[in-house]
Amino acid sequence: MKKRMMALLLGMTMVLSVGACGKDDGKKDTQDSTQEAQETYKGPASVDIDIDLEKQVKKLPEYKGVKVTITGDYDVSDEQVESSILSLLPYYGVTGIEIKDRDTVKEDDYVKVDYSGYKDDVAFEGGTAEDVTLDVKNNMDVTNQSPYIDGFCKDLPGAKVGEEIETNVTFPEEYPNNPDLAGQPVVFKIKVKSICEPVTMDNLTDDMVKEAFKEEKLESKDDLKKYVRDVLENQAANSKSQASLSEVQKYILGESEVEIPEEYMQARLAEYQAGFEKGALADGQTMNDYLKENDTTLEALQETWRTNLEDTIKLEFVFGRIADLEDIQVEENDFKEFIQYIIDSGNGQMADETAVYEYYGNGKKENGEKMLRQMYRVNTALSKVVEEADVTVEKEKETETEQ
Repeated sequence: MKKRMMALLLGMTMVLSVGACGKDDGKKDTQDSTQEAQETYKGPASVDIDIDLEKQVKKLPEYKGVKVTITGDYDVSDEQVESSILSLLPYYGVTGIEIKDRDTVKEDDYVKVDYSGYKDDVAFEGGTAEDVTLDVKNNMDVTNQSPYIDGFCKDLPGAKVGEEIETNVTFPEEYPNNPDLAGQPVVFKIKVKSICEPVTMDNLTDDMVKEAFKEEKLESKDDLKKYVRDVLENQAANSKSQASLSEVQKYILGESEVEIPEEYMQARLAEYQAGFEKGALADGQTMNDYLKENDTTLEALQETWRTNLEDTIKLEFVFGRIADLEDIQVEENDFKEFIQYIIDSGNGQMADETAVYEYYGNGKKENGEKMLRQMYRVNTALSKVVEEADVTVEKEKETETEQ
């Protein structure tokens, strides 16, 4: 079930594009948006228009065992696993292994420091930090791999643990983080707290893994390797599925002939406009205000929306027809799981299934549920065709530089 649901969710972009035309930050009430959109459309909702898919899908290609080719590398190597581990460790507090047999900083060291920045002997905002691990040679923060201003680490080689040094640097001419410091000379006082050597797969220990990854309940380096490999393989599998889905859609659409009734297109345009107004208009802004501010017309916007919707609707019709031919039914438990997925991934925007239905039905619960059930069935058919596709994977060609 989990694998089938993941494959299905990869194809649900059609659903999410129907009602969510913009980010909804509570800027505009759904009912108000629908009312404004309906000022130019008085017809039925799209879900209430009876579409004869056998009639509208004029030509349907053979969809079982579709042959498609995708390009990419979806294998996970040991080198990728180890590189990902080393990139991950600093975010879990593993920034280096303390060196205790010397107290003088070398150019290749990692150094844990506290620092404060001063302009004309006055500490400036954002210039102070504690327990930061620096990569001296590369002049960067080990944890987030972000570089410091040129010269920040230049005076650390030769400094001793416990010593505080002063480093003179000049901010770049353009410095959006603090424009008042742009191009200005400043002094950083840097206290060396410890010297570390970079963590490698050779010196990483089971105890370090166990301490850093308590929440993940990892006990050893081997556990960490398996954990990271699983994540990378899942990502690769999802990327491969998405690439396969895209190619299958492209093939099926290219080999099909579909007619969209104008009444249906007008209904979808009105619904798209309602979603646009809900997500794109600022609080108190009307559609007329938006059109004036952007020097455009509703007709011009609708022409763009029509172009965007045409392929989406054709795909819906084609895979809806396939769902009919394959007698695909919506399993209630699977559908409920999908609705819960929308709720969980909505960042609190939709608290329950009623809110989901109202959101995708532009304020009308019944329309939203009916539309989502139709789209879920369509995407179940899409998922089935993708799963049965004959997919050939070609490696990406190396560029001359890589060769």
